[in-house]
This record gives sequence, C-alpha cells and structure tokens, in this order.
Amino acid sequence: MIAPTPFFSDRGCHTQIYEEIRALQKLGCTIRIVTYGLGRDIGDIDIRRTINFPWYKKVSAGPSKTKILLLPFLTMKVIQQIILFKPVIIHAHLHEGALIARFCKWFFPRKKYLFDMQGSLTGETLQHGFVKENSFFYRLLLWLEKRIANWFFVITQSDTMMAELQAFGVPEHRRRNVHDGVDTEIFRPMPFNESLALSLGIDPVRPRILYMGLLEQYQGADLMFEAFGYVAKAKPETQFIIIGFPNIDKYKMQCDRSGILSNTFFLGKIDYTKLPEYLTLAPIAVAPKISPTEGDGKIYNYMAMGMLTVAFDRSVSREILGDTGVFADFADAHKLADKLIRAIDHPQETVRLGQLARERAVTNLSWDAVGQRIFEVYNNL
Repeated sequence: MIAPTPFFSDRGCHTQIYEEIRALQKLGCTIRIVTYGLGRDIGDIDIRRTINFPWYKKVSAGPSKTKILLLPFLTMKVIQQIILFKPVIIHAHLHEGALIARFCKWFFPRKKYLFDMQGSLTGETLQHGFVKENSFFYRLLLWLEKRIANWFFVITQSDTMMAELQAFGVPEHRRRNVHDGVDTEIFRPMPFNESLALSLGIDPVRPRILYMGLLEQYQGADLMFEAFGYVAKAKPETQFIIIGFPNIDKYKMQCDRSGILSNTFFLGKIDYTKLPEYLTLAPIAVAPKISPTEGDGKIYNYMAMGMLTVAFDRSVSREILGDTGVFADFADAHKLADKLIRAIDHPQETVRLGQLARERAVTNLSWDAVGQRIFEVYNNL
C-alpha cells in the first residue's frame, strides 16, 4: 500500500487505512505500507518509511508544499519496496499515491494497481485555500484529477464520490463503492465512564454534546461552535466535549467570545485505541462536516457506540446514517442548534435513535464487510 500521508496520526483518513489493513489481514492478505517518515507505528502493521525533513511536523489533513517535495523520496521508497516485497497488487491511497503508482507502472507494468479515492483533490485544495476556484492552477488540478481517476480501478466510500467518478468518465465496471466501516467489537455501547468524567471535570448530570474530529473550517467547526453558542443560550447547563486538533486556541477564543468556554472541554488528540472510553462521555454527537464529497468516519464510530448523531444534511451523511440520524439544514448554525436542543429535550428519542444506529452499524457497516468487498476487487484484478 502507498500512503502519501504521515501515517499513523489519530484522524479519519489514517483510521480508514489502518482498519482496511486489519480487515484484509483477517482475510489472509500480507500487506506492507509505504509512507512518510512522520507518523507513528501502530499495531502489527508492516510500515516502511521514507526520509523526513526536520522542519516538517504537520500531521493534520490538507495539502502542503513540503508534502510535494517529499513525493520523489516516497516514490523511490515505493520502488525499492516493490523490488524487495514483490507484491501482487499495488494499492494506492489518495491522489498522490495514484500518481506514484502511475510512475511505478512504467517499471512494473505486470503488477495490478488500485486507486483508493477518499475525496476530491480539487475540492480539498479549495477548502484548504491552496488554490482559488477557476484559477489556472485549479483548472490544471481538475484536469489532472480526471486523468488520475481513469488510470486504475477505483474504490471509494460513498455514492457521492461514485457520481463524481461517473462525471469524470470512469466506466461502471472500473469503480466500486466499498463503503467505510467501523470495528463494532471495539466501538460498542458502554456505561458512562464516571472516573474519566471526574478526572476531566465533566458533570454526569448536565446535558453533554460531543464532537470528535479535526478542528478545521472545512470540517464545519466554525459553524458548530456558533451553534454551541445558541444551544448554551437556551440550555446554559449544556457541556460541550471536544476531541480533536489542530486550531484549539482559535476555537477557545471563539468559545470565549460566545461565553461558553467554561462549559467546553477541549481534550485535544486522543489515541485511537482509547477513543471508545471517551465516547461514553456524551449521548449526543455532532457531525458538522460541510465538504460535499468527503466521507465522515467519525459518524461510524458514533453509531457503533449507540450515540445519536446530529449532522448537517448532506448526501454522504444521509448515506451513512440512513434514518437513524437527525439532520439540520446544510451549513445553518441556527438549525444545527435547534436539532441539538431538541435532542437534549427528548432523551428517550435520543436513546431510541442511538440503538437503531448501533443496529445499522453492526448489520451494514462493519470493517469485516468492507474488507470482503475490497478483497473481491483484489480477486477480480
């Protein structure tokens, strides 16, 4: 596997890669992942790393100039590992990984190649302010994205991205939605962790809302904290539990301006393996992502834990949650606050929908099912 990202860091893209590997290992696949020098080892995964520039410390999502500079070094590492490991299939994550795979195909044309597309290249660069819409560089990236999508068989995680691939001219027989997943044995309904709550200063009697994910504008964080301010005006006793990074200081200032800082607990980055105990801290979860095509791995974890998820109304979120979630008008902080307040006021409905979400996660969204679908693609290749 080619992972042009500082694997492993505790965020969605890396969780998906990690869980895919674990699911495929259960099916008998032997996998070696090639990634950047930055990141940490996890589990029993065979990781080979390239060099890292001393000044490169960025583990959060999004493009960076240093990542571009590191691509040639990662490419050389991938070629070295193909020679040593002799893989049957080259599984390339993200668009940069597909670029590396395309280069490798010149030297290893008989290998089988697969592109694992987690989101839109042009969409991500726009969201992070890396390019301006309709600029020359944007049009160049869009042209490149269309080319990349047509190089190899593509797997992706949502019907929205399948529609994007169709618009790029990728025929139906060369793309498949394998969906995202969750480990429903690790992430499962658990009792409220009183000792953890006590250590953090969280009151178990007062209403609690939890967010887990990157603290970025394109993730909907600005709108979420605005909504929290409205919730606090109606329900001053509400506590907001935030698991995530970066930009913590930025959002602490926003909370301070809204008068909710004393009710907001910023827990920072939490080790992925310890997340379940932290997710017991609240019955209500929020998923405010506003990116139109990206998946949302946090929702799977919420569902598996039996939490009620309140999300903005976008096709990807509806695809994941089905009829087990609560949806607010897209990118409307007032409407998001209204739905959160309703969830607080109707605890029995919150519990009922959380139970339905758990059932849906177990039935349709387990990593074993995702791994089987990817394994079928491997066999077809």
